[in-house]
Amino acid sequence: MMKKALFIFVVLSILFSCKRDEDTRWDVEILSPVVKTRLTIDDLVGDSILSVNADNSITLDYTFGLSPIDEDFFFEVPDTALKLDYGFPFLSPVSLAPGFQFISDPAENEFNLNDAKIEYMEIESGKIEYKITSEIPEKTFYTYTIFKTNDRSGNVFRKTISVPAGTRTNPSITVGSFNLNGVSFDLTGSTGTKFNTFESEVLVNVDPAGNSVTVSNLDSVFIENKLIGIKPKYARGYLGQSSFSEGPTNNKFTVFDQIKGGIIDIDSLEIFTEVKNYVGAEAQLKLNQLISVNSQTGNSVALSHTSIGNWINLNRGTDVGTSIFPGKTRVDYTTQNSNIDLVIENLSDEMVTQVETRLNPLGNISSGNDFLYFDQVVEADFHIKLPLRLVANNLKFQQKIDLGIQEETNPVYDALISIYAENGFPFDAEVQLFLLDEWGGFYDSLVVTGLINSANTDALNKVTTPVNSVVKIAVPENKMNFLNTKNSEVMLQIVFNTNSLPHTTIYRDYYLDLKLVTDMNAEIKYR
Repeated sequence: MMKKALFIFVVLSILFSCKRDEDTRWDVEILSPVVKTRLTIDDLVGDSILSVNADNSITLDYTFGLSPIDEDFFFEVPDTALKLDYGFPFLSPVSLAPGFQFISDPAENEFNLNDAKIEYMEIESGKIEYKITSEIPEKTFYTYTIFKTNDRSGNVFRKTISVPAGTRTNPSITVGSFNLNGVSFDLTGSTGTKFNTFESEVLVNVDPAGNSVTVSNLDSVFIENKLIGIKPKYARGYLGQSSFSEGPTNNKFTVFDQIKGGIIDIDSLEIFTEVKNYVGAEAQLKLNQLISVNSQTGNSVALSHTSIGNWINLNRGTDVGTSIFPGKTRVDYTTQNSNIDLVIENLSDEMVTQVETRLNPLGNISSGNDFLYFDQVVEADFHIKLPLRLVANNLKFQQKIDLGIQEETNPVYDALISIYAENGFPFDAEVQLFLLDEWGGFYDSLVVTGLINSANTDALNKVTTPVNSVVKIAVPENKMNFLNTKNSEVMLQIVFNTNSLPHTTIYRDYYLDLKLVTDMNAEIKYR
């Protein structure tokens, strides 16, 4: 901004002056271009959490989630190792014809799921890793089948691989893996009456296109299989009893991010915790603590309510077709049953929570009819509905502004900053201006004279007309030198105070227009 004014001045001087050998200097007064800004309720709170009522008043509507529940709270599928050593039972060497099947090994395998009894499970991700060591002097084929399964195409899981020929002294080793993503398992076993159990089979054949092979009881095949990283997507059966504890956890609380200090008194509020249980099983939740923390002041306020430290029963969710309907539980906080107003008025930037959860506290009361979608379990949200009707005492808001006066070759000696304000808020406002160092920290303050007066209001304290005010800020030479050489950015701080009425309602169309004009005493020089 200043550079443009300096450029015009210098050009005019060149056009109407003779060239000089020595430096030429002028002390001039320069009026900088105007810096304009408008503050609305969106800037002071954040429009994403504001809703406008029928009368154009504003309600703050904010939700934050409590500590998420780890999916392993329900049950975790451990890696499961399966191993098969096969030695030929022949005392004398025998000849195996091409295509001969010399291993057929069906087996039942069980997942270790503690006390959970799962009858059906869909896999989101996971794999079978295999290692085959063969001493058979001919290529062989291995076919893996897991019965009572379906892949995404509706087919039973079946894979075939080939293994090169080997010898007793130099066996062939083949390693690899099969992807189980999207495979569903019936875990009732071969009889259909079990749980956590699946039936598999390994078939081994001599290469049909190869040669006959001679083997004896000195030849062996070693098959090692391992289920790795099984992550379920859905499970049905009895989910078992389990417990989960999380915290203390610091949850970012952004409602009052724009407020840098001060005190508010709230007229009314609606605050509640809503817990949604999407799991097809009974559960309990206990909120051991919820603490409002203001890191700027260091002040903390712990929520006091009968729900703190006590178990809350959560009804099971229901699964209808492709839709899940959660069991819902709501806990309301009022100024009559808690200190929730003090929690909110603390103007916190963090909420510290500590949560416990229990699944199936009464055991298998569903007779094995629990269900679980692992991507949608238990949600616990803290809801705030706060009509912006309040008393404000020294509420501080800050905005960074670049004065654009940094110019080492044409230093500014001193300046007078004038702030022309049109105030459409029913608040008086004080202005402070701070110099910032190179890292954006507060370096020094400037003397401010004047006050931004409140807008004119009616008997209900609603704004009728805005009011104009002028605030002056003198910048002496020693502080202007800092702006010249270090950082021309300043922090504009506005401090609001409501008038004498008990509580003031904030409306959507309230605003504060500011115009900053800098009158600078500068030195211009050229050669």
